[in-house]
Amino acid sequence: MIVIYFILGLLLGSFYNVCIYRLPVGKSVVTPRSSCGACGHVLGGLDMIPVLSYFIFGRKCRHCGASYSARYALVELLTGALFAITYVVFGYTWMSLVGIILSSIVIIVTFIDIDHHIILDRFTVFGIILAIGYHLFISDVSWLNVLLGFLIGGGILFIIAMIGTMGGGDIKIMSAFGMLLGFPKVFMAYYLSFVIGAIVLLPIVIYQKKKYGEYKSLVPFGPFLCIGTWVTFYFGDVLYNFYLSVLL
Repeated sequence: MIVIYFILGLLLGSFYNVCIYRLPVGKSVVTPRSSCGACGHVLGGLDMIPVLSYFIFGRKCRHCGASYSARYALVELLTGALFAITYVVFGYTWMSLVGIILSSIVIIVTFIDIDHHIILDRFTVFGIILAIGYHLFISDVSWLNVLLGFLIGGGILFIIAMIGTMGGGDIKIMSAFGMLLGFPKVFMAYYLSFVIGAIVLLPIVIYQKKKYGEYKSLVPFGPFLCIGTWVTFYFGDVLYNFYLSVLL
């Protein structure tokens, strides 16, 4: 079954590449059919085999020879890996479906934010719908804690935005993620997001400060919020128990 989940992830990852490329520029993800960005040739079935086509054709368009970005294969492999982990953690259950949807949102939001520094409102809506369905039919989290998760999720970033720099998309998507996680898990997601963000950004800041005398790069924070939320949803209880065992 884990292989089926992985293959499903590869297939959907190919579609997510289309979403990542087209949605931010207002294009349909249905039409027209995918084509080579260099020569415009419509891609056939062989060209669109997840991951394999990338290596079979030497990472190039087989019609014009233009190079393809390795990120197409990366998104497909990452989606397959997250889906496989979903089965390992949740098994063949409704929780698995929630995990697949969350993983899908996380992947698309992360790469769009990296490319365009925006988080589309539709993914906040998807996140809220997912959270409501999850708490209605699966979770045992009280609706008070769901509401607190929603308010804290967006509230902390809203406060940061008042005194510093934080995008509105980050605030909205974290409200949806906070609603999904509920209180107090939303705090763990924040903690992981800031820790992972610091680990990734600190070397970049130090390097650029040393080389240019200032920090030049504008790095989106959405990917770190996505990672922190995903890890918390999948492994929050394990991490919390480990944390308590270390303290006690």
